[in-house]
Amino acid sequence: MTTDLQSPPKPSSKSRLALGGAAILVVAAALTADRLSKAWALSALADGETVPLLPGVRLQLAFNPGAAFGMGADFGPVMAVGILVILLALSSWIYWGISRGRPRWSLLLLTAAASGGWGNMYDRISRADRVPLSGTVIDMIAVDWFAIFNVADIFAVVGILAWAALHLTRRGATSGAR
Repeated sequence: MTTDLQSPPKPSSKSRLALGGAAILVVAAALTADRLSKAWALSALADGETVPLLPGVRLQLAFNPGAAFGMGADFGPVMAVGILVILLALSSWIYWGISRGRPRWSLLLLTAAASGGWGNMYDRISRADRVPLSGTVIDMIAVDWFAIFNVADIFAVVGILAWAALHLTRRGATSGAR
């Protein structure tokens, strides 16, 4: 008895290698942009100077003890441990997905999101004083009606939103075809 159901072809090692290389480039771009922007902010904005960009948007140095947009500032290292566990799990899942040849764009968008998280985790680790993971995150992009954030936050938020949009549009296209 034969069936029309067949397993999808296994991705070649060459395509998995290309996906892994692309993921490394995303990580390198995100971490480099984040570290360079934070180093610039520490040197150029340390004296309290602000740089206007657009109405309601400016560059201004701030140190964030919390998570995204200052939330959870009172929980410090405990919150950082939770974020670290999430980052380790997400990074492991991305590695697993690359090794299995999972969909390219999905993995690259999650890689961008994880890279943003790792950029901020680097601050928490490297800027810690007495307690591990207690360091503040360097922020510098201030939007009056919203929050103050950094380049790592942009990678994390845009990566997750684009990943969600990709999956929602794929689901919508799949369910619409039925």
